[in-house]
Amino acid sequence: MLPSHWEKYQPYWAAESPVKLMVADEPRIPGYLAHEELRPGQAEMIDDAYDVLVNKGSHLACAPTGIGKTAAALSAGLDAAFSSNEKRTIFFLTGRQAQHRIVVETVRSINKRRKEGQSKVKLVDIVGQQSMCIDDIRKEFSSIFSRLCADKRKNRHCRPYTQEVEGLRLKVLQEPLHVNELIQVSKSFNEEGKSKATCPWKVARESASGADIIVCDYNHLFHERVREASLDAMGIKLSEVIIIVDEAHNLPDRITKGMQRTINDDLVLSARLEIEEHIETLEEKEKKGLFDVRPETYANLRAVKAAIVRIRADLAGFFRTQTQSLYKQKLDEARIDNQELLNLLSTALASDISGHNLSLNQISETLATVEVELDPTLDEGKDTASERLSELFGLIDRLGENSALAFIFSHGKGDAPRLTTHLLDPGIVSGPVFEQAAGALLMSGTLSPPEMYGELLSLPSTRPVSSKEYPSPFLSDKRPVAIATGVTSKYTRRGPQNNEKIRAHIRAISKSAPGHIAVFAPSYAMLEEIIGGEIWHGRRVLKEESGWSKARIDSLLRDMDMARSAGEKILLAGVFSAKLGEGVDYHRNLLDAVVCIGLQIPPPSEELTARKDYYEERFGRSKSYRWAVQQPAVNSLMQAMGRPIRKMGDRAFILLLEDRLLMPQFKRLLPTNINILTVSSDESTSRHATRFFKRHPDPAIGDD
Repeated sequence: MLPSHWEKYQPYWAAESPVKLMVADEPRIPGYLAHEELRPGQAEMIDDAYDVLVNKGSHLACAPTGIGKTAAALSAGLDAAFSSNEKRTIFFLTGRQAQHRIVVETVRSINKRRKEGQSKVKLVDIVGQQSMCIDDIRKEFSSIFSRLCADKRKNRHCRPYTQEVEGLRLKVLQEPLHVNELIQVSKSFNEEGKSKATCPWKVARESASGADIIVCDYNHLFHERVREASLDAMGIKLSEVIIIVDEAHNLPDRITKGMQRTINDDLVLSARLEIEEHIETLEEKEKKGLFDVRPETYANLRAVKAAIVRIRADLAGFFRTQTQSLYKQKLDEARIDNQELLNLLSTALASDISGHNLSLNQISETLATVEVELDPTLDEGKDTASERLSELFGLIDRLGENSALAFIFSHGKGDAPRLTTHLLDPGIVSGPVFEQAAGALLMSGTLSPPEMYGELLSLPSTRPVSSKEYPSPFLSDKRPVAIATGVTSKYTRRGPQNNEKIRAHIRAISKSAPGHIAVFAPSYAMLEEIIGGEIWHGRRVLKEESGWSKARIDSLLRDMDMARSAGEKILLAGVFSAKLGEGVDYHRNLLDAVVCIGLQIPPPSEELTARKDYYEERFGRSKSYRWAVQQPAVNSLMQAMGRPIRKMGDRAFILLLEDRLLMPQFKRLLPTNINILTVSSDESTSRHATRFFKRHPDPAIGDD
C-alpha cells in the first residue's frame, strides 16, 4: 500500500544552475504505479525524478537492482508527461532487448492498476529495421539489406510495406506489445476477412506519434543520422521528448565507441574502386534509358575520385614516416596531432589542377551516395568502403579541430598501418540532445558517482540537475560480499602462484555452493588461464566466447534452468563488461554465487593517455585518473556482482578476488553501504561459504 505520508526529499541541485525548482507544498501521490506496494527507495526515486522532470531538468539515479527502478522511472515520467500542457513523449532508451520486455510488462501492470478516468498508457516497442523485417532480405548483411529494402520500398515491390492497415496501428496503441509480439501480429493480421501481412517497422514508426512511451535503443536519440530520420518519420520533435536512459553507465562508452573510425590504405583504395564501379553503373543504366544523369553529377564523382587518389598518395607517405618513427622508438602506436592530419588532408584537397575546390564535407556527402554490389561471402562486406570513409571524413570535418577528438596511428602485431579516431568527450554528442529535450532521467545500479556521469554527458546546467545514490535493499544476511587478500589481477603480480591461489578460492566456492556459480575475469585470456583445463569438482564448465549472440545467451539460460532441475551443477565463466557479466539477468535465483577475479584496468595505451589528459584539462587532475580508469573498472565489477541478485528474495555469496579493493584509493569507490568480509585464505572462504549455504540452502522461488 502507499505510505500514509509521501515523504519529500530535496534533491541536490547543480550549484551553477540558476533555475529554481518548483515543489508542491503538499505531498504528491503518484498517478501511475505498477505495483500495490512500493519497495524501499522506490518512493524516493519517484518523487526525486518527478520534481526534476516537471521542471524539464535531469535526474541521475544510482539505483541498485531490486529497487524497482523501471517502474519508478515510468511512474515519474508519466506523471511529468501528463501534467504538462505541452505534448510529451517518453523515450525509454535501453541497450538490451531483454529490458524491452520488462518495460512492456511494467506498462501492462500500470494499465491494470489505473485509476478511474485514466486512459491506458500507449506504448510502441521498436528495434532496428532489419530485426523487424518479415521479408527474406532480413538475412542479408546490413548494408545489402538497407539497399534492398530501400529499393523495394521505392519501387513499391515490398508488399508488406505497401499495405495500409489502420486497424493494426490502432491495435498496437490499444495494448502494449513487445516487439516480437508486434512482428507476429503484423505477419498474420486479418482485416475485413483478408490476411494483410504488414511491415512491423513501418507500423511501429507510424504508431509512434500516438504513443505515450517509445521503447528503443540509445541510437534513436544519440546517433545524429538515426535521430533525424526516426523523429521525422515518427512526427515527434526532440523538444517534446522526456528521455529515460536505462543502464546509463553504458551511455558514455556507447557514444564514444559509436564515433570510432579507422582509415588505412585498403579502405581508401576500395573507396576509389567503388566510385569507379558506381560511375560505370550509372553510365550503363543511362545507356539503357533507365534514367538520365546530369553532367555535373559525373563531374563531381570524378572530382571526388581524383581527391581520393591524392589523399591515398599523401597518406601512404605519412604512414611510412610514422611507421619508421615507431620502429625506432620500439612502439606500436603514437598519437597524431590533429592539425598535422588536417594539414595533410587540406593539402591533398587543394592540389586539384582542374579547379574543383572540394571540402571534406562535400567528399563525405558524395561518398554516401555511392552504391555498389557487396560480396556476401566477405565478413567485412557489411558496409561499403565508401560508407565507412564517408563517416570518417564527416567526423573529421565536424570535430577535427576539437581536442576531444584524438587520432592514434598504429602499426604492429602483423596489422597494416592505420589511423583511428577516438572521441574523448561523449558530452559533445549527448549535451545538445539533453539541452533540447524536455527532461531526462538517467538510471543504473552502477551510476556511481552520479555527478561524474552528469559531467561526462554534459547535462545542461541551465536547468535543474539532481543526483542521488539510493540505498540497496540487498544489504542483508542473504548477500554477503567477501574480499580475498593476497590475490590480484595486477599485471606485475601475476604468475603461477597467484593463479593457484585464485583457483583455490574458486574451488572452495565450487564445493560449498549447492547450485550454479559464475566466475568473471578481466579478459578472455585470463579466464582461459584460470578456468581452462581444470576439473571443477563435477561441475560442467560453460565458457563465454567473444561475440555471443542473443540467441546463444537465451539457449545458455535454458540449459542452466534444465541443468538445475536435473541436479547438475554448472560453472559459468565470463568476462567483465561482456554479455554474461553485464547484459544478462539470471532469473529465478539461477546463480548461487559469483566470483570476480581482479579489476578490469585497461593496459597503457595512447588512447588512454589522451583520455586522461583531456579529463585533467576539463575536470581537473584529482578526477582524471579516477574517472578515466579506476571508477569504470569498479563499476564493471559492480555490474558482475549484481548478476545473481535480481529481486528482493534472491540469495547469493559474492567473492571478490582482488586485494586492491581493500586499499583506500579503490575501497572509496565501492558503495559505502556494502558490508565487507575479509578472507585471507581459501579455507576462510570455504568456512564462510559453507556457513552461508547451510543457513540459506535453497534459492528464492519465482521471478517477483
